[in-house]
Amino acid sequence: MNILIVDDSKTILNRLKSGIENELGLNVYTATSMKECADLILKHKGDFTLALLDYNLPDAQNGEIISFINKFKIPSILLTGSQLEKKNDIFKHENLIDYVLKNGSYAIDYTIAVVKRFILNAKIEILIIDDSKTFATKMESLCKRYNLNTTINYSAIDALETIKQRPNIKVILVDYMMPKMDGLQFTMELRKSYKKDEVAIIALSGTSEKEIVANFLKYGANDFLYKDFTNEEFIARVNNNIEVIELFDYTQDKSKKDPLTGLFNKRYLLDIGRDIYERAKTKKTLLATIMIEINQFNVLCDSYGHEIGDEALLHLAKILNQNLNKDSIISRFGAEQFCVLFKNRPYAEVIQTFEEIQNIIKNSPLKLEDSIHNISVCIAGNINFAESLENMIDLADETLCDLKHKKIDKVTINS
Repeated sequence: MNILIVDDSKTILNRLKSGIENELGLNVYTATSMKECADLILKHKGDFTLALLDYNLPDAQNGEIISFINKFKIPSILLTGSQLEKKNDIFKHENLIDYVLKNGSYAIDYTIAVVKRFILNAKIEILIIDDSKTFATKMESLCKRYNLNTTINYSAIDALETIKQRPNIKVILVDYMMPKMDGLQFTMELRKSYKKDEVAIIALSGTSEKEIVANFLKYGANDFLYKDFTNEEFIARVNNNIEVIELFDYTQDKSKKDPLTGLFNKRYLLDIGRDIYERAKTKKTLLATIMIEINQFNVLCDSYGHEIGDEALLHLAKILNQNLNKDSIISRFGAEQFCVLFKNRPYAEVIQTFEEIQNIIKNSPLKLEDSIHNISVCIAGNINFAESLENMIDLADETLCDLKHKKIDKVTINS
């Protein structure tokens, strides 16, 4: 993604460029005048995801750069050294998403945060529920301006089905007054299946009755907006709710993951695995527990240092991620030990898959800047349901220990 910054202050240019490149990993191109900006637009054929534009440039002192960039339909953020009146024609440009008053280091941090939010919004889905097509279209237009993916339903009943089909919806904007099922009834119904930290509901109403606000918040809405909102208020509320959901997802994700490899940790595998085990046992579908351990791991760490051991673990985690189907649950189970729940695959496929993985690991040495290390693994598994998931894993682990003791280099699956 390419970001364009146009500002005649080298200090601001450099700080924004450095911050965006270092924090977001985006390509940043800079210009100090409207002419330089035009040259960059021509050179890159207008291929910019976002533009940060100074209102006052040496050759464009009254915001002409905003009108120029708007012709290329590039979303833009206005940087200004002084407060502008709201009636300024600059704010009529449909691709202008925000403006920042350049009043110190906070302005730099805020601008970078706006860029980050705009980029991340591309992965966010918003559901708009309103029986007024005009108002729904207005909200959709605002969401799209800020790079959000939107779906519109004109009925709350239809929306309940949409949510089942589109699990990536994170924020719902729902009107209060609608036929058949109003917004409050919808909120109460949705909260039977989704918690407030899973899907945010922003309720809207054209009436000013405080009781309506209280009822929405009481029965599960995250936020409330009166329909006479300003564009700035609308997007601020939407973004704030997105960030709360993202923060919860991040916290939850950290509690599930091994900090080194990024794989699931032992606790999460056992938690989610018990449900998988019970469903598979009840429905009589196949389930395999696979234990994988790096051979001579302690020798590797003692000989070359624990940093090399960490690199070996990351190396193995990457190979497992690349070569196992997405419905497998892969976890780091111990220091040098990994556990995989391999769902609904017959015995022959389980054997073949892990023999291939064992060979891939043998033929993929760990290559570092100044050294090469050959890594091998021992693999054992179990497809008997036994008494519990933990028992299945224990049986696979016992087989793994036996293979290591006898130095048998062969994938073995108990059947």
